[in-house]
Parts: sequence; C-alpha cells; structure tokens
Amino acid sequence: MTTANFDQTYAPDGRIALHTLSVEPTRGDTVTCRARITLGRRSHEVSATAVGTIGAMTEMLYALGAGVEIVSLSQEHVDDEIVTYLRCERNARQCVSYGRGRTGDEAAVNALIAGANQLSD
Repeated sequence: MTTANFDQTYAPDGRIALHTLSVEPTRGDTVTCRARITLGRRSHEVSATAVGTIGAMTEMLYALGAGVEIVSLSQEHVDDEIVTYLRCERNARQCVSYGRGRTGDEAAVNALIAGANQLSD
C-alpha cells in the first residue's frame, strides 16, 4: 500500500475539518479547548472543558452531531513526530484511523477527526 493510499484509507479528507484549536489548562487535570470546525460548508466555533484535549475534542464533535467513541488508542514515535492510531465507533460501525503531530494530543486530535470523517453519515 502506498503512502497516499494509506492516508486516503485511514486519514481521509472529508466533510469535517479542524481549522483552529487552542488549549488552556484549567483546574486539576482539565483543559478548556476552543476550536473552529467545519462540517460540510458550515463553520462552527465550539468549546469544551474536559479531562484532556482528547476528551474536549470528543465533546465538541458530539455537540456538532459528529461524535465518535474511541474504542482503542495506540501511539508511537516516528522520526520527529508522534503517530496515533485509533479504533473509533459510531452507531455500531467501526473504523481504524490515524493522525500525526508534534505532540501526542495533536496526533490524537488529527486521528479523531479522521475517524469522525470515516464514520460520518
């Protein structure tokens, strides 16, 4: 499988796109995340406070009607990046997605968006 085929299969572009994301620590282990996410042609400014960036992004996707459950998560270092692999589920359908990033959170958010795109109705 070529890199392009792998990307198209496990990290496809779709109707859900993350344009901006800011993360601010709050009390304890929680963070407040603010994002601009496009669903189709509509752009949405959303925010959520949760334990960790992945939790907040999951809440924001659910608020937009594009939520997915993370069934499993695996991360590894590849050169100077972190790669995250997720098994995601929505409405009894599952997929495997992946994302890359400078940090574990960035890679996981990219994988989560890829999973949401694969499972979007």
